[in-house]
Amino acid sequence: MAERDRELARQIFHMAVGIIALAVLLVLGRGFAMAAVFFTIIIGMMLINSRMLGRNIGLVQWFEERFEREDAPLPGWGSAAYATGALLAITFLSDISQIAAVILILGIGDGLSTIVGRRGRIRIPYNSKKTLEGALALFASSLASYYFVGPIALPLAFIAMIAESLPIVDDNISIPVACTAFFLIFG
Repeated sequence: MAERDRELARQIFHMAVGIIALAVLLVLGRGFAMAAVFFTIIIGMMLINSRMLGRNIGLVQWFEERFEREDAPLPGWGSAAYATGALLAITFLSDISQIAAVILILGIGDGLSTIVGRRGRIRIPYNSKKTLEGALALFASSLASYYFVGPIALPLAFIAMIAESLPIVDDNISIPVACTAFFLIFG
């Protein structure tokens, strides 16, 4: 699979997982969502460990070949960071609307930022791997969190856009950390 097609498939999967996580949260509640993400992380860690020990697991290899980035520090790194970010929001926020806003931004906003950003031309000065077009796609799509949290969605979308653009940590972690901190301070 060509790298461009692989990245598009990865981001579509990223957004689908976000929609599923959001549905689980809204239908089954915070406690179930927390348990589901926690057990996903535990199972994921066991699978990562197996892969690092050289064991071939058919379904895991299939996912790796289609969705893992070539420069990932560990097999399953992106998925582990994504689940950890979601768990962080579910753990530290108690308001389901706020958690839903964070998961929507992480799942949909981050996925769209990569899809649009890969075609972007204007590089962000402090992070040459990111583009202004991708950042604006994240910002615009994050405004859908208005449905859950109202007008506070505007500064939340701005904070998420800045967090996603920073070159310091995986954006699957920086986005939920920044958004969760925002709600803990201003929510």
